[in-house]
Amino acid sequence: MRLWLLLAVASAVFGQNDLIPRDAAAVEAGRRIYMGSCSGCHGATGEGSQGPSLLSGRAGRLADRALLNAIAKGVPGTSMPDFPMGAEKVAQVAAFVRSLTAPAIRTQTPGDPERGRQLFFGTAGCAGCHMILGAGGHPGPDLSNVGADRTVPQLREAVTRPSARIAEGYRAVKAVLRDGRTVEGVARNHNNYSLHVLDKAGKLHLLQASALTAMEWRDSSIMPPAAGEDAVHLIAFLARQSTRPAGGVP
Repeated sequence: MRLWLLLAVASAVFGQNDLIPRDAAAVEAGRRIYMGSCSGCHGATGEGSQGPSLLSGRAGRLADRALLNAIAKGVPGTSMPDFPMGAEKVAQVAAFVRSLTAPAIRTQTPGDPERGRQLFFGTAGCAGCHMILGAGGHPGPDLSNVGADRTVPQLREAVTRPSARIAEGYRAVKAVLRDGRTVEGVARNHNNYSLHVLDKAGKLHLLQASALTAMEWRDSSIMPPAAGEDAVHLIAFLARQSTRPAGGVP
């Protein structure tokens, strides 16, 4: 009798957490719905604005049924309204919400990783500034573990809108020295006394402020945005990059 009860409880628990699809098509369909209906309050990547952030982990801890109910029926006592759409669309939105906090390597993504690899190391020129497992260049961040460190929405933003968020230590700068030379790259460190610039060749220039006549800062990223199928394939490739085995990848 006790064993039967335990099995019944386990069945109910697992049933509550196997209701949201994980395939790439569902996540993408959910993203499109989310952008049209939810991003105004929760932000394009779930960071929150009028509504709470979806990146804090609370949404990720909800059982599938609870998350589906919150999307479909709203949350009483809050500004979260109900969304009168079919169960399939609700599940797709939930799939996208789940993807907001899941590491990219544990998320199915559209696109062809091999085509993405060819673009990264070929015509897209990404390897000119980024390195993966020792292959590539400077001055961009090393992407060897980016699939484990970033979510798919974060990768999508980085690839298609690189100027949206420029990480500390990667702001582009052009320094003009008193002897007439110029040094261009990213400012890895900057204070009132010195400027450290990493150039495209990977050389770190340690410049004293007293040796400079001008610093020209660039507010946009030196990385060009990708679009269309190229972006889809690049994201698929980057999502697979991890320095550890991707055990459990769906």
